[in-house]
Amino acid sequence: MTHRLWWRVEEILPLAEHAAGMPRQRKTRQQDDARWPDVPALVWSRDAAGDWLSSNGVPIWYDRDGTEYRVRAETWTHTATGATGNPRPNDDGDGFLPLHAVHLDGRRHLLDLLRFARDNEVPWLGVHPDRASNEDNTRYVISQSRGDVLPADATWVPATVTCDTVGGGYYSALVADGYTALDGGLLCRFPRAEAERMAGHLHELSIEDIPAELPVPSVLGPYVVVLRQEDTGEDSTRWIEEDRIPVDADDHFAIGAYQWRWTPAPLLEGQP
Repeated sequence: MTHRLWWRVEEILPLAEHAAGMPRQRKTRQQDDARWPDVPALVWSRDAAGDWLSSNGVPIWYDRDGTEYRVRAETWTHTATGATGNPRPNDDGDGFLPLHAVHLDGRRHLLDLLRFARDNEVPWLGVHPDRASNEDNTRYVISQSRGDVLPADATWVPATVTCDTVGGGYYSALVADGYTALDGGLLCRFPRAEAERMAGHLHELSIEDIPAELPVPSVLGPYVVVLRQEDTGEDSTRWIEEDRIPVDADDHFAIGAYQWRWTPAPLLEGQP
């Protein structure tokens, strides 16, 4: 079990802006259990497919397929039991996240915190599952690196893996046996030498492809920093930091966890 739920700021800030900008709010069981009045909020809900954030603004934000737009907190799942890494709420009231809650100690409210994270290119929001953590200012954290990435008790086995995001390259990794991401992708840890080889490969591809469509990692001491080229809308582009992966105790990096869908590399001709 992990300690927080993690969402990318760029994915959930639009939901927060929607909730704050709508003229009305819809009632939810999370609001009722939390005993809050009608205020703009994000709503954390759970179902068989995962843990989600949605806006409580009315009119409701619908996706292209006609369902309510919401964003999932990506985590691992244990294939044998179906258990996932996201913590559970104590009750439905933990799922009500007011955007403008005032704190007597002057800390930022949630919407302001998300805007600050966007403006300062801090990509991750971590949410403590217990709303009582608001009292000691530990409910929300913003971070350059997401936490709670990998299952603590996993057995790691060697494998060769690939994904579309690395342009078809094959890389040696340690893979969590019996665990996957919610979308079925493998959970991988890459030794430093493979991380450096991956960085070199994607850097070469980015030079050939202007503007670069693939992310470009760089191994910088205790971190792999992943950059992505973004269109500024002014006939120019800029590089932004998409993720920062810390090295683990074995000098490995969990590159692309929950963002790049790692799969086993197909056997090459002549392999047993």
